[in-house]
Amino acid sequence: MPPWPGSLADESMPTRDAKARSTVKSQQKLAAAASASPAILMASGGDKRIWLDSVSGRNRYGTLTRPAEDEISFSSSTASSPSALAFAAATQSLSRLINPAAAGAVTYDVWFNQLHQHIAAALGCAGARTILASSGTDAELLGLGIVSALSPRPLTNVFVAPDETGNGVPQAAAGRHFSDITALGLAVQPGEEIAGLAAERIEARAIAIRDEAGRQRAAVDIDADMIATVEGELKKGRDVVVHVLDTSKTGLTGVTRDAAKYAASLAPGRVRVMIDACQLRGEIDDLRDDLANGFIVLVTVSKFFAAPPFAGALLLPDDIVAQLRGASFPPGLLDYTAAQDWCPSLRDELKIDFTTEMNIGLGLRWQAGLANLQRFNAIPPTMAAQIKREFVDAIRKRAFGEDGFFIHPDDDGCHLESRAIVNLSVTSEEQSSMVRAKAVQEQLRQAAGAVCHVGQPVRVANRAVLRVALSAPHVIAVSERLALGDGLPAAMAPLVSQLDTLFEKWQQIHQGLALSDAS
Repeated sequence: MPPWPGSLADESMPTRDAKARSTVKSQQKLAAAASASPAILMASGGDKRIWLDSVSGRNRYGTLTRPAEDEISFSSSTASSPSALAFAAATQSLSRLINPAAAGAVTYDVWFNQLHQHIAAALGCAGARTILASSGTDAELLGLGIVSALSPRPLTNVFVAPDETGNGVPQAAAGRHFSDITALGLAVQPGEEIAGLAAERIEARAIAIRDEAGRQRAAVDIDADMIATVEGELKKGRDVVVHVLDTSKTGLTGVTRDAAKYAASLAPGRVRVMIDACQLRGEIDDLRDDLANGFIVLVTVSKFFAAPPFAGALLLPDDIVAQLRGASFPPGLLDYTAAQDWCPSLRDELKIDFTTEMNIGLGLRWQAGLANLQRFNAIPPTMAAQIKREFVDAIRKRAFGEDGFFIHPDDDGCHLESRAIVNLSVTSEEQSSMVRAKAVQEQLRQAAGAVCHVGQPVRVANRAVLRVALSAPHVIAVSERLALGDGLPAAMAPLVSQLDTLFEKWQQIHQGLALSDAS
């Protein structure tokens, strides 16, 4: 499917000596938005992963940019269709932007400014400086660009679990294009260096969170590897970026915040820390502490908070902002980020000559995810934790003794309840486990019966797992039934019924594939 016109982002924005032409471009953008539906707009302003197929209306993950209330979705570890609440919020917000007669109508710059303020507040970091990013991978790229602008030395980017983060993260971590088109619609060559992030200057190093057999590594060993790597790179005269992985694809964490803080203390100003909280399944309160510790924070609301893919952001600590004044931002990254993606104070202080004014699609995806985030924040933490435990327990009971899937001991642990991602290893005697997992995931969506979504398969040593994940809309729905007076079993019943439907279909698919293997 071809990109939406201009990716629904301005193709160019003249420099400060041609403000009139910039205004015309912005008016053209809003006119285009007025003629498009929210569902179409929310598929714009990103790379090909989020483009909609012209026949099915789905992206490459099989999800929609409109509510799919009749479908069963446990795929928030990868991508989700928006809830009715989220879609309504995006639709109302779009009306405020494009309809002068709408209640609360605002100009586009005010619309984006308010969005930045609401994001920071909902993340418990009111007043924080924010930058919107078209995905978690884009956020990684922008974070690297910010650190590189502050560093006069060669830079080593130490990231965690490349096989359990976004597929494009290893390339982004090395300052290279990770797709053949940027979020703003520029055709590029995957793997090529980005202007301003010279390949000979940027080096990426990975820290594993599992051993070769797929077993979870001890946190102390992961931290020790990271610290040894940082010490070695500093001795080489290189500056270092250290990542803390708050939640991996399979729900694990990698590099503790205490270890990252210690690493930063080894060479203040030469070791920077980025928190990868893109699944956003940890404690929201941790993010405020991260900023206070001088860490750059990466988040998305398109995983647990179930905005349409993808909607990311960076939160910058004050000391980083102060040091950025006068720094030179890598020019190649202007193909990934628009002026309104940066909160007003950053734009005013950093004086970056952006080439694109706004990305409405990204803004709308954030409006959708923000509605879920704000509603979730009103739920007592103890209630949310209880709902997560009940969800995991329900899956444990249904996975026990099944032929087609099981919870492997190396995927078990307390992280299941805290992150609400349950990894189910796929069994197959004839095919490779990854081939079988892909077949199961596809047939769960496409075979007769209910349309069921689970997270993309992840390879764990010689196994492949499919991920069944809880999302904020699930927790919100259960909490609302509890508020109406239902007991916990009754409040959980619709969610548990969906799990039953999912696993019944999974069993039918497994039996069919097994018969095919035998024939």
